[in-house]
Amino acid sequence: MENTNNIKSHDKFAATYDLQAKQYNSYGPEALFGMCYQYIKPKDNLLDLGIGTGLSSVNFAKAGLNIFGFDESLEMLKECQKKGFTSELKQHSILDIPFPYSNKAFSNIICCGVFHFFGNLEPIIKETYRILKPNGIFAFTIASLTKKEAAADYENMPNYIEVQSAWGVPIFKHSNKYVENIAKTFGLTIHKEQKVLVDSGIKDSDDILFKIIVMQKTNH
Repeated sequence: MENTNNIKSHDKFAATYDLQAKQYNSYGPEALFGMCYQYIKPKDNLLDLGIGTGLSSVNFAKAGLNIFGFDESLEMLKECQKKGFTSELKQHSILDIPFPYSNKAFSNIICCGVFHFFGNLEPIIKETYRILKPNGIFAFTIASLTKKEAAADYENMPNYIEVQSAWGVPIFKHSNKYVENIAKTFGLTIHKEQKVLVDSGIKDSDDILFKIIVMQKTNH
């Protein structure tokens, strides 16, 4: 079962979230921004799915983009609002489809540090495709499933597995094959991939392998 309580629990530490990110040496948002930089243009509209406190989209705002975002956590949205760089924020669950936006509304969509809370990503990515403009960029992160963890070769890899993380909450790790198949299904071309190790925050506990993926909508 996909644990939506993981998202709601963010209310409890919204005020200290940015500080925790620094303590964990978490710079995934900066890496994602750098991988997208060649595709963005000032005054473009960008949607941040699960925007939280805005760590993933603030650099896009500094580059001149108009930032829109939604999150299920009201407290996270309040912290984001305080920073004053967004054009619009909405309280909305990423599992509540359709998203409250019109077709082809955004030139860029990002989702950083969210997808590992969910197993089946297909409905979310299908809906993202709907609101993304032709040739638009969709960049996101996943917790990456390795062959060793799945005890399978590439052709027999499961779409995803659920594991108990060192953070004390279950997360989902997705296979490369699963992401590649979704991209093909919805007419998205994968342009860039970058593996990153994320500090578990627990002494003597293994780091977690994540992947940043940048896709482009190729079908009109």
